[in-house]
Amino acid sequence: MDQAIYQQWWQLHIRAARGESLSAGEQAIYEAGMAELDAEERLLWEDANLDLLRRLKAEVERLEATHAQLQARSQRLDRRIWMLEGAYMGITGLELNSQSYVASPV
Repeated sequence: MDQAIYQQWWQLHIRAARGESLSAGEQAIYEAGMAELDAEERLLWEDANLDLLRRLKAEVERLEATHAQLQARSQRLDRRIWMLEGAYMGITGLELNSQSYVASPV
C-alpha cells in the first residue's frame, strides 16, 4: 500500500475507531485496506526466520542469566573487598587506595 492510499485508509480507520458511520464506498475502501495491511503483515511473518528468532531469544535469555550471575558475584566481591579493606585499615591504620605509600627516592 503506497503512502497516499494509506493516508486515506488511516483517516477512515480513525473515523471507524471513533464509532462514526462510513458510507458504503468508504466501508469498502476501509475493508480492502484492512485486508491489504493484514496480507502484508502475514507476508512479513512468513518471511521471518522463526527458527532464527527462537535461537536469538534463547541466546538473550542465556546472556541475561549470565549477567545476573556476574552481578551477584560482583556484589559478593565488593563485600569481600570492603571487609578486607577494613581489616587492613584496622591493622595498619592506613586506607587502601590507588596512591603508593612507598617512599620516593628523592
